[in-house]
Amino acid sequence: MKRILTTLTLVATLAVLGLGCRKPKAVDKGITATQLMINADKQMKQGKFTEARLTLRHLEQYLPGSPEFPKAKLMLGDSFFFQGSPSYPEAEVEYTSFLNYFPRHELRDYALYHRALCHFSSIESAERDQTETRKALAGFQQLLTESPGSPYAGETRAKILQCWRRIAEHELVVGVFYVNTYYHPGAERRLKSLLETYPDHVDRERAYYYLGEAMRQRLLADEELSLFNKEYAIKLQRDDLKGLSKEQMEQYGKDLQAFSTEKIKGYRAEAKSYYQKLVESYPGSEWARRAADRLVTMGTSGVKEELDG
Repeated sequence: MKRILTTLTLVATLAVLGLGCRKPKAVDKGITATQLMINADKQMKQGKFTEARLTLRHLEQYLPGSPEFPKAKLMLGDSFFFQGSPSYPEAEVEYTSFLNYFPRHELRDYALYHRALCHFSSIESAERDQTETRKALAGFQQLLTESPGSPYAGETRAKILQCWRRIAEHELVVGVFYVNTYYHPGAERRLKSLLETYPDHVDRERAYYYLGEAMRQRLLADEELSLFNKEYAIKLQRDDLKGLSKEQMEQYGKDLQAFSTEKIKGYRAEAKSYYQKLVESYPGSEWARRAADRLVTMGTSGVKEELDG
């Protein structure tokens, strides 16, 4: 009797669970492509995106030769893109599938735009990796190249500008991080490249200030010392500097000191030039005031004292 009751209880429980986990109703295989599209459109408007995908997958599987097939492929992408919790990676896959199937379709610009939007909507903050930003940028640029007269062109240009600004901001954030962690040679390279590569999109005030900060604190880098040693050995007609005599070591020390002093003088002069540019180009700004303070303190600084310190 206990076994019978246990079995009945299990069956009843499974029945209740089955009622709460019903699968979407299967699509009638005899229905036309036109009716399928009408049904899918209605389901999309009602927010029934899972059911709409089932309908569209049926058309994709059984009626790929129908005139409605291209629009069904696009709608599959839209079903992931516009659902309550968008799944941009899956939407991107469907838009890409449409573009591969129909490389010359009249709605190609729609697919290109929304595929780029999938990446654009996944952009991370400036502190994070900018892979999605670069993918979005490439997608928007492809749209403008292929369809400059597209109705999405205006919005695309605006988003391209936002992408460039985000990438430039990311490069600036990295440069500032290098300054704050005392990696001044890396900061110099990053910030100079930033100003050269993104002149129309970079925050110049911060870039000039932190480039000034990098050069104000910059000392001789390991690669510069290695190059000096290599050239010094060549001058002595040696393979390296091992086994130098006492006199040679003393002269090497004097020459290295002179070399370092001259290089650091150049760094400090360059720092002053960035501070000066900031003060002259952006008078009244917070960064210009900071730069002015740096110029005052650097007016009496000496390289020898910095080296001794």
